[in-house]
Amino acid sequence: METGRIEIYPSRWKSAAVVAGAAVFVLLGLWIGSPGMAKRVPLWDVAIAAWIGVPFFAACGLYALSRLVWRRPAVTLGPDGLIDTSSALGGTHLHWEEIERAVLHRYWDQPMLGLVPRDLEGWLTRQSGPRRAQVKTNLALGIPPINIAQVGLAGKVTDLAEILRTRYGVRVEGSV
Repeated sequence: METGRIEIYPSRWKSAAVVAGAAVFVLLGLWIGSPGMAKRVPLWDVAIAAWIGVPFFAACGLYALSRLVWRRPAVTLGPDGLIDTSSALGGTHLHWEEIERAVLHRYWDQPMLGLVPRDLEGWLTRQSGPRRAQVKTNLALGIPPINIAQVGLAGKVTDLAEILRTRYGVRVEGSV
């Protein structure tokens, strides 16, 4: 097992694109929720666009903006394991011996690298409530419990999977 530390940073271009896209959706939601449009659009559409869409996309945009301003690794690989801070729900740490396998897959046409802990229930007990809820949702959707999206990385998830396989001995399955 390799002893050096590898830090994989988010892509500045992808983060900037997420900020710009989120801003467009926030503005669109505000426009749909404006008094003039709200009279012409069904209440259900207004509720989704303005009351749900605006806060959601504003949060996504602010998170992406924070990744641009405060530069920190999205994934860190080291002698003690993998630290994934690519998610807005906070970081997760897996020791190498805790990882059963990595799975390359696509979700909504997005390339992802999933991680499957050997003892999922034991790992879940150490996670926050929002992280546990996210993992249970992932499992209900039929995807691995922990996922690293390619959109959050400067490189490709296939490159990350190759590093996990060759340097750290993690079994990798699937393809994107």
